[in-house]
Amino acid sequence: MRPANSCDAALVWMGAVFLFGGMAILAGAPRTEALSLVVLAWATGALWRIGAIDGLRFRIDPWWLLVVLGAGVLWQVRVIGPDTVGGSLRMFWGSAVGTLVGLVPILAAEALKRRWPFQPGDVLLFGALGWLLGPFGVLPALALGSAAALARHAWVQRRRGRSWLQGYLPLGPGMALGAALVLVAAALDLAGHGFG
Repeated sequence: MRPANSCDAALVWMGAVFLFGGMAILAGAPRTEALSLVVLAWATGALWRIGAIDGLRFRIDPWWLLVVLGAGVLWQVRVIGPDTVGGSLRMFWGSAVGTLVGLVPILAAEALKRRWPFQPGDVLLFGALGWLLGPFGVLPALALGSAAALARHAWVQRRRGRSWLQGYLPLGPGMALGAALVLVAAALDLAGHGFG
């Protein structure tokens, strides 16, 4: 998918999902549940595209990151609440935690004159996931995502007949899965169907 196509697809995705969510609210669906479904659709659709693009091209698409950020605003401010300030603080701190998880190893590698463990796009992805999930959701998402990315890499390398220690590791597919699992668990918990 070219960047121009990616922009159009991201905007169409956001508009179509929001339209269906708005129609559900107008039809009498509870507002919080309808907005939760909009967030889930926006975020999982965007994460799917981010993972697919990164898995094929080793590139984090910025247009789909914007969809994740939009889902984060709706999730943190309108669904979880209780107010704009609280949601904004969760987005800020989550983004800070996610960005630092990626940035600190890069700065350490740079100081030691080593190869960077992450690419700048990965750091942007970590920050966007923190924006969406908040400071307490981003860490489990990154842990699950790391395990999923390693498992995917080992499987791909095995199919190619190579050692799993060879080749570059695209983090997008694993991080997308980890973030989607954490978001779905949070939505189920908010709806009263959680595991706790």
